[in-house]
Amino acid sequence: MAQIDEFQFPDDLWYDRREHLWLRPEVVQGRTVVTVGVDAGGQDALGEAVYVQLPASGRQVARHEAVGSLEAEKLVRPLLAPVSGVVHEANAAVAARPGLIGEQPYAQGWLFRIEARDWERERTELLHGGEAVSAWIRQELAAHGRT
Repeated sequence: MAQIDEFQFPDDLWYDRREHLWLRPEVVQGRTVVTVGVDAGGQDALGEAVYVQLPASGRQVARHEAVGSLEAEKLVRPLLAPVSGVVHEANAAVAARPGLIGEQPYAQGWLFRIEARDWERERTELLHGGEAVSAWIRQELAAHGRT
Protein backbone atom coordinates (compact mmCIF):
# COMPACT_ATOMS: atom_id res chain seq x y z
CA MET A 1 0.00 0.00 0.00
CA ALA A 2 1.31 3.44 -0.90
CA GLN A 3 1.24 5.72 2.15
CA ILE A 4 1.91 9.40 1.46
CA ASP A 5 1.44 11.64 4.48
CA GLU A 6 -1.95 10.65 5.90
CA PHE A 7 -3.21 9.26 2.58
CA GLN A 8 -3.37 5.55 1.76
CA PHE A 9 -3.58 4.13 -1.75
CA PRO A 10 -3.91 0.31 -2.01
CA ASP A 11 -1.52 -1.18 -4.57
CA ASP A 12 -4.10 -3.51 -6.14
CA LEU A 13 -6.28 -0.63 -7.36
CA TRP A 14 -6.18 1.51 -10.50
CA TYR A 15 -6.55 5.29 -10.20
CA ASP A 16 -8.19 7.96 -12.36
CA ARG A 17 -5.92 10.97 -11.76
CA ARG A 18 -8.32 13.51 -13.18
CA GLU A 19 -11.31 12.52 -11.06
CA HIS A 20 -9.55 11.06 -7.99
CA LEU A 21 -11.39 7.78 -8.34
CA TRP A 22 -10.12 4.29 -7.57
CA LEU A 23 -11.06 1.24 -9.61
CA ARG A 24 -10.99 -2.43 -8.63
CA PRO A 25 -11.44 -4.74 -11.65
CA GLU A 26 -12.76 -8.28 -11.20
CA VAL A 27 -13.54 -10.91 -13.81
CA VAL A 28 -17.11 -12.12 -13.32
CA GLN A 29 -18.35 -14.82 -15.71
CA GLY A 30 -15.74 -13.82 -18.28
CA ARG A 31 -16.54 -10.08 -18.09
CA THR A 32 -14.60 -7.33 -16.35
CA VAL A 33 -16.68 -5.62 -13.66
CA VAL A 34 -15.01 -2.53 -12.18
CA THR A 35 -15.90 -1.27 -8.70
CA VAL A 36 -15.44 2.52 -8.42
CA GLY A 37 -14.91 4.76 -5.38
CA VAL A 38 -13.35 8.09 -4.36
CA ASP A 39 -9.64 7.87 -3.45
CA ALA A 40 -8.09 9.35 -0.30
CA GLY A 41 -6.90 12.51 -2.05
CA GLY A 42 -10.32 13.13 -3.53
CA GLN A 43 -11.95 12.66 -0.16
CA ASP A 44 -9.59 15.18 1.41
CA ALA A 45 -10.47 17.73 -1.28
CA LEU A 46 -14.23 17.12 -0.89
CA GLY A 47 -14.63 16.95 2.86
CA GLU A 48 -17.46 14.88 4.32
CA ALA A 49 -19.96 13.61 1.76
CA VAL A 50 -23.53 14.63 2.56
CA TYR A 51 -25.44 13.54 -0.56
CA VAL A 52 -24.73 11.27 -3.50
CA GLN A 53 -26.75 10.59 -6.63
CA LEU A 54 -25.71 7.31 -8.24
CA PRO A 55 -26.43 5.91 -11.71
CA ALA A 56 -29.18 3.36 -12.31
CA SER A 57 -28.25 -0.26 -13.02
CA GLY A 58 -28.38 -1.12 -16.70
CA ARG A 59 -27.42 2.36 -17.86
CA GLN A 60 -24.96 2.52 -20.78
CA VAL A 61 -22.13 4.97 -20.01
CA ALA A 62 -19.14 6.38 -21.86
CA ARG A 63 -15.81 7.18 -20.27
CA HIS A 64 -15.90 10.69 -18.67
CA GLU A 65 -19.70 10.89 -18.98
CA ALA A 66 -21.52 12.38 -15.97
CA VAL A 67 -23.34 9.51 -14.27
CA GLY A 68 -24.32 11.12 -10.97
CA SER A 69 -23.24 13.76 -8.48
CA LEU A 70 -21.56 14.07 -5.13
CA GLU A 71 -22.30 16.84 -2.64
CA ALA A 72 -19.82 17.37 0.17
CA GLU A 73 -18.81 19.99 2.73
CA LYS A 74 -16.49 21.80 0.34
CA LEU A 75 -18.16 21.41 -3.08
CA VAL A 76 -20.66 19.73 -5.35
CA ARG A 77 -19.26 17.82 -8.29
CA PRO A 78 -20.43 15.47 -11.00
CA LEU A 79 -19.43 11.82 -10.84
CA LEU A 80 -17.85 10.86 -14.14
CA ALA A 81 -17.60 7.31 -15.40
CA PRO A 82 -13.92 6.27 -15.38
CA VAL A 83 -14.55 3.57 -18.02
CA SER A 84 -17.17 2.85 -20.68
CA GLY A 85 -19.72 0.12 -20.25
CA VAL A 86 -22.96 -0.72 -18.47
CA VAL A 87 -23.69 0.18 -14.86
CA HIS A 88 -23.81 -3.16 -13.10
CA GLU A 89 -24.78 -1.94 -9.63
CA ALA A 90 -25.00 1.20 -7.50
CA ASN A 91 -24.14 1.09 -3.80
CA ALA A 92 -27.49 1.58 -2.02
CA ALA A 93 -25.70 1.77 1.35
CA VAL A 94 -23.74 4.84 0.19
CA ALA A 95 -26.86 6.45 -1.27
CA ALA A 96 -28.54 6.06 2.13
CA ARG A 97 -25.45 7.04 4.13
CA PRO A 98 -22.94 9.09 2.07
CA GLY A 99 -20.54 9.34 5.03
CA LEU A 100 -19.41 5.78 4.20
CA ILE A 101 -17.40 7.27 1.34
CA GLY A 102 -14.96 8.80 3.84
CA GLU A 103 -15.34 6.26 6.65
CA GLN A 104 -14.62 3.14 4.58
CA PRO A 105 -13.33 4.45 1.26
CA TYR A 106 -11.81 1.22 -0.07
CA ALA A 107 -14.42 -1.14 1.41
CA GLN A 108 -18.11 -0.32 2.04
CA GLY A 109 -17.75 3.24 0.66
CA TRP A 110 -17.61 2.28 -3.01
CA LEU A 111 -19.97 4.14 -5.37
CA PHE A 112 -20.94 1.92 -8.31
CA ARG A 113 -19.84 -0.98 -10.48
CA ILE A 114 -19.50 -0.89 -14.25
CA GLU A 115 -19.25 -3.87 -16.57
CA ALA A 116 -16.40 -2.45 -18.63
CA ARG A 117 -16.76 -2.47 -22.41
CA ASP A 118 -13.02 -2.22 -23.17
CA TRP A 119 -11.04 -2.52 -19.93
CA GLU A 120 -7.80 -3.54 -21.66
CA ARG A 121 -7.70 -0.33 -23.71
CA GLU A 122 -9.14 2.14 -21.22
CA ARG A 123 -6.98 1.03 -18.31
CA THR A 124 -3.93 2.38 -20.14
CA GLU A 125 -5.12 5.88 -19.19
CA LEU A 126 -5.21 4.99 -15.48
CA LEU A 127 -2.44 4.72 -12.89
CA HIS A 128 -1.49 1.42 -11.29
CA GLY A 129 1.35 0.37 -9.03
CA GLY A 130 2.99 1.87 -5.97
CA GLU A 131 5.73 3.89 -7.70
CA ALA A 132 3.42 5.58 -10.23
CA VAL A 133 0.74 6.29 -7.63
CA SER A 134 3.25 7.65 -5.09
CA ALA A 135 4.76 10.00 -7.68
CA TRP A 136 1.32 11.26 -8.68
CA ILE A 137 0.19 11.93 -5.10
CA ARG A 138 3.43 13.72 -4.23
CA GLN A 139 2.94 15.91 -7.31
CA GLU A 140 -0.69 16.62 -6.31
CA LEU A 141 0.31 17.56 -2.77
CA ALA A 142 3.10 19.85 -4.01
CA ALA A 143 0.70 21.54 -6.45
CA HIS A 144 -1.57 22.36 -3.51
CA GLY A 145 1.25 23.49 -1.21
CA ARG A 146 1.04 20.42 1.02
CA THR A 147 4.56 19.00 0.87
